Amino acid sequence: MQNRSALPDLERLSIVTATIMLAFALTQLITFSAQKVSFSMFGLFLDFEINFNTLVIVFAVFLAAAGMDWLIQSNPDKQDKAHRWATTRHWIVPVLTALVIGVALSSFVGSVLWWVVYFLGSLLLFAVFIGEYNVFIAEDTVNPLATIGLTALSFVLFLLLAIAVFSANIRLYVRLPLLGIGALMVTSRTLFLRLGAWHTLWGLVVSLITSELVVGLHYLPLNPIKDGLLLVGMVYALTSIVTAIKEARSSWAFWSEPIAMLLLTILLSIVWA
Repeated sequence: MQNRSALPDLERLSIVTATIMLAFALTQLITFSAQKVSFSMFGLFLDFEINFNTLVIVFAVFLAAAGMDWLIQSNPDKQDKAHRWATTRHWIVPVLTALVIGVALSSFVGSVLWWVVYFLGSLLLFAVFIGEYNVFIAEDTVNPLATIGLTALSFVLFLLLAIAVFSANIRLYVRLPLLGIGALMVTSRTLFLRLGAWHTLWGLVVSLITSELVVGLHYLPLNPIKDGLLLVGMVYALTSIVTAIKEARSSWAFWSEPIAMLLLTILLSIVWA
């Protein structure tokens, strides 16, 4: 059997990670006045502020997807895989990571915590690229460890995104798409890792339910960490239920995982000071 390296091309890995983090670093040096964009939709008047941080986050998200694909191209077995667009599933977690880092950094501008998040974010992005690459090279065989590791990382990232979004002083109509899309990304990637196929409709259902929960949490007097824990508990539970339906589990095997996760996150949110 041919030995396959667990690391992508280190030169490419360094370039991609450094470029994304350099883009975030530029937000400390470059700034311009926020541009307001206003429009009405379904009788509602919406207004957004677009600043340099927003543009950098969008750039970093696209760069994370392109960078992950570039790393996959360095794999010698790439030509033996499926068609060109099959690698898109490997973009999800890096894109979510870039989004989490960007939103978190925007929340701590001008604070010492900005540098802490920047340093930890660099390590996290580096680890995500390596982890997703390992899942790619192990796709031909069942790799429970890789599946569990990437699934856990995806939900941790969603938790961090939820905490950052609830901590930021942004309106509900901005929170909804951020967390709704985040839930769709996490659910879709997890279902693919567990079931080996896309289940887009189920992902949209979980995203819709998550969005409704976001609306409820928006009006409750809870701190961002409690909001994040309750949200990630619900997304994980719903994803587990979808998995159980597709695997035709019965009785205790069907409900044990989602109920256990819900109870755990509710307990943590209650005891959190």
